[in-house]
Amino acid sequence: MDYFYNFETLDISNIADQYKDKKIEDLFPNHSIVTNDMGEFMEIVWKQENFQCDLKLTLSKNKILRNLKTVYYIGENLERQLNKKGVKSLYDLKINLKYNLSAHQVIDLIENKKYRTLCRNKYIYDLDVAFCFDLEELLFLDIETLGLYDSPIIIVGLGYFVNDKFEIHILFARDLEEEIAVCEHLKKEILPKYKCFITYNGKSFDIPYIANRFLYFFDENPMISEEEEPYEKYNSKFHHIDLYHNCRRKYKGFFESYTLTDIENNLLNLSRENELPSGLVGLCYKKYLEAPLRYVGLVKEIIDHNYWDIYSMPLILQKLLEE
Repeated sequence: MDYFYNFETLDISNIADQYKDKKIEDLFPNHSIVTNDMGEFMEIVWKQENFQCDLKLTLSKNKILRNLKTVYYIGENLERQLNKKGVKSLYDLKINLKYNLSAHQVIDLIENKKYRTLCRNKYIYDLDVAFCFDLEELLFLDIETLGLYDSPIIIVGLGYFVNDKFEIHILFARDLEEEIAVCEHLKKEILPKYKCFITYNGKSFDIPYIANRFLYFFDENPMISEEEEPYEKYNSKFHHIDLYHNCRRKYKGFFESYTLTDIENNLLNLSRENELPSGLVGLCYKKYLEAPLRYVGLVKEIIDHNYWDIYSMPLILQKLLEE
C-alpha cells in the first residue's frame, strides 16, 4: 500500500457533491446489517453471475510433477540433462534406480495432498500446492485500515466461490465502534469455513494486521494452533497463496511495478472504474466520520476500491496457474 498521497491528487469535492446528503445504505441497496454479540456492521454483497474466471487448480499438480528438482540431489543442470533423456516428470523417475525412492516419496505426498510437507521443499512454492484444495475452500481476502500500524480495520473484503459462482462480500464498519463486530464475524463465521487464503501481499500486511487486531480485541488469534504462542506466528492453520510474491517471481523483469493495479493493467488488461489510491483510504474515512452526509461519496470510493481488489485476485490466480 502506498501512503504518500494527499487530497491534492484526488478531486474530493466532485465526489462529495455527487453523493451529498445521501446515506451509505442508499448507495448500496445490496447491503444488510449483520448483528452479533459484539455489535453490528454493514455487509455488502455482489454475486458475480457473468464472472469470466475458470480456475483450474489441478494445473498446479502438473507443474509439481514436472519439477524434477523436488527430488533430492537433482538441481537445475541435472534436471535439464534428464529432460533431454526423456525424463519429463516424477513418474518417469520411478524406474530410475538412483532417484526412484525420493521420487516415490514426493509422488506420495502429492497424491495424498500433503501440502504442508510439500511446502517444506525449497523448490515448491505456495501456489504449487493449489491442487490440494477445492475451489470452495479458497478465501480471497483484502483489508482497508485507518492508517499504517495498530489502527482500526474499517473494511474486510472477502471473495469466495459458492456453487462455482464467485461472490464478493464487503464487511464495512460504519464507525470505529463496529470494528470489533467485524472481527467477531470474521473469527466465528468466516474463517472456520475455509482452508486457504488468497491475498495480494497479505503475508506482509493483511494477515499480520488481522492477527494483531484479533489479539487486541480477544486475546486470541484464531489463525494459529492452540499450542502455539499467540505472538510467535500470525498464521499456521491456513495455507496462504500470496499473489504478489508469485507475480514478482514469475514475471520478474517484465514490469516496472508490481502493485495490484499495475498487475491488473499489464497482466489482465483490466482498468478499474474506481481509481482511489490505497493511501487515501484512511483520510477519506476520517472525512466521512466528521461529516457523513457531506462525504458519503468518499466512503463509496473506499468500498469500490476494495471491491476491485477482491474482484481481480481470482483472475490473477487463473493467469498464474495457466502460464
